[in-house]
Amino acid sequence: MNGIVVLDKPRDITSFQAARIVGRLFGREKTGHAGTLDPMATGVLPVMVGRATKLLQFLPETGKEYEAEALFGIRTDTADADGVVLETGGRIPEEEELRDALRSFVGKSMQTPPMFSAIKQNGVPLYELARKGQTVDRQAREIEIASAELVSYGDGKAGFRVACSAGTYIRTLAEDLAAKCGTICHLTALRRTAACGFSIESAVSPEELRNAAERGEIEGYLTSPDRLFSELPEVIVTGRFVKMFMNGLDFAQSRIGTDIPLQTRVRVYEGADMLGIAEINGEGMLHKLWQSRTAE
Repeated sequence: MNGIVVLDKPRDITSFQAARIVGRLFGREKTGHAGTLDPMATGVLPVMVGRATKLLQFLPETGKEYEAEALFGIRTDTADADGVVLETGGRIPEEEELRDALRSFVGKSMQTPPMFSAIKQNGVPLYELARKGQTVDRQAREIEIASAELVSYGDGKAGFRVACSAGTYIRTLAEDLAAKCGTICHLTALRRTAACGFSIESAVSPEELRNAAERGEIEGYLTSPDRLFSELPEVIVTGRFVKMFMNGLDFAQSRIGTDIPLQTRVRVYEGADMLGIAEINGEGMLHKLWQSRTAE
């Protein structure tokens, strides 16, 4: 079985552990995931199964959406509830002050990734250095906040909803929000509700997958590559061009009677069977990017 499962990752496990759970349930050792979630975070985690693991690079670069909760007055080393408390006694901001500060982050800005992150420096994840008490300079990156809304507030705890670009750290956003109000905070909950074109409404929990596996119905939770990339143009190959494609040999699209704009990705089929994904390159050649099965 090859495809993508939209997992609703539970709290207190890593994204890697979540992907391994999916792999075991599908009887496949090979899995991968898109958009790492912290152990504390829950929500949308696309998990690739089997040969679909190589599709990670082709997933749409869409923005992400989160629901978060922050507690003001306390700061931790990880900026979330899993960390060690570093400071207490910060002031509790007024609700309108918080709303105004949150709105001010909408738009493009530069954000410095936290030390407790999976970003690598010289091949070493930053979180490994952070656990050793080390701090290194990090390159600030441009992010974009499409919307930011306060949805609840009371007893120093704020619930907010954020739509943002990929690569945005909500933990860092919360700390920056607190700093703008002259105080400190840390995240107490984080839930991703949309990523890579998938929404929480289409996500399935590990328990639901286990129950489906026991009923022999787990394959129904697998999104096939042809459905995942249904917006791409379709190209039909026949005869010797099937073997050429599967063996990685480029050929002119004119030889199979297509006229698709250059630099366009396409789905390649033999009849109703999807063979893979290709690109019409700058020379009008059909160039294979991914194939759904091994060449015969």
